Amino acid sequence: MIGTALIISLISNTEGLNVLIDNALSKIGVNNIFVTPSGTVSARAGPSETLKLTDADVMLLANLPEVKAVSPFYLSRGKLIGGGFEQTVSIIGLDPTLTYQVLPDLEIYQGEDLSPNDMAMIAIGYDVAFPPGEPGKSIPLYSSVTLELMVDGQRVTRSYIVGAIYKKFGSTPYLDVDKSVMITIPQARSIFKSTSYPSIVVIAESTDAVDSIIEALNNIYGKDADIISPLTIIKQVKIILNNFTIFLLVVSSIALVVAGVGIMNTMFMTIMERTREIGVLRALGFSQRDVAKIFLTESTLIGIIGGLLGIVLGSLLAMSLGGVFSSFLIGVSGNPVIYQPNVTPTVLVNSFLFAVVVGLLSGIYPALRAARLDPVQALRAE
Repeated sequence: MIGTALIISLISNTEGLNVLIDNALSKIGVNNIFVTPSGTVSARAGPSETLKLTDADVMLLANLPEVKAVSPFYLSRGKLIGGGFEQTVSIIGLDPTLTYQVLPDLEIYQGEDLSPNDMAMIAIGYDVAFPPGEPGKSIPLYSSVTLELMVDGQRVTRSYIVGAIYKKFGSTPYLDVDKSVMITIPQARSIFKSTSYPSIVVIAESTDAVDSIIEALNNIYGKDADIISPLTIIKQVKIILNNFTIFLLVVSSIALVVAGVGIMNTMFMTIMERTREIGVLRALGFSQRDVAKIFLTESTLIGIIGGLLGIVLGSLLAMSLGGVFSSFLIGVSGNPVIYQPNVTPTVLVNSFLFAVVVGLLSGIYPALRAARLDPVQALRAE
């Protein structure tokens, strides 16, 4: 029961964590590849300069094989003043025509999508429009807001109209979209006053093309740029979690092995206590095989009962551990990340079968010992 419960609870929680990370990274597009200057001195830029990404890089990357689209990408922090209050927000600068490719799960709640050259309108996340924990406060659609941020040590202030409010998006490892303000590339250029871009997002035509595009980007930029891909991160995380799952499986299986030793010991004690009974059975005509079947069935029943109880206990323990683990997971916004343990029928069935097999194997040797007892000596036993 304990071994089965441990296997179910631990494996279910690692699977749940796997699903959580997979879904979170998928929200920002598994076909996306982000190119960002590494901050080190660049051989391409000059002897004392770091890499600068410009329109020339955008055109170069757009012409790579299997690249669907390319856009400059800005990500900064600032303050939004509107609706009678102010709040800290993330500022995302992106070509509006590619918004739903970079953020596939994003949907409009109110308003309309921005146009690529819009200089007056911005779009805001759900938590920006309706701040959680602040009842009665909101930023209405088409209201005037002020965006304030620091650029190169100077305070920059811009006024805009809220042209769109997005639906609740959820947490991702990189972006807190619900607490973000979306601006166009011309607006970002006006704010940051630079001809270079802090980052470029490359959108692959398919997930199969991501690895080849990353290889091409590494050939172009080498160590001058950091290449970040959600798909690559997902693959690496899955490898780590799979190895961790195997480790947990081995650890929890030890409990079942110990249980098997306990079952074997119990069966030996049963044989000692029922030696005379075994002699009576043999005297009545029971064969060695019949006696072996009796004790083998008993040990298997121990495995079946323990497995069934382990399924119940393991499912309850998995949910309890899920709540404990969730308290340690903090999202980008600083709020706890809630995830559900993934208790699948496959895990339940395999754990149950494992318990049954352990019970069966643990009873083989004691059953053979019982079957081979001399009937005459067994009848003489007290």
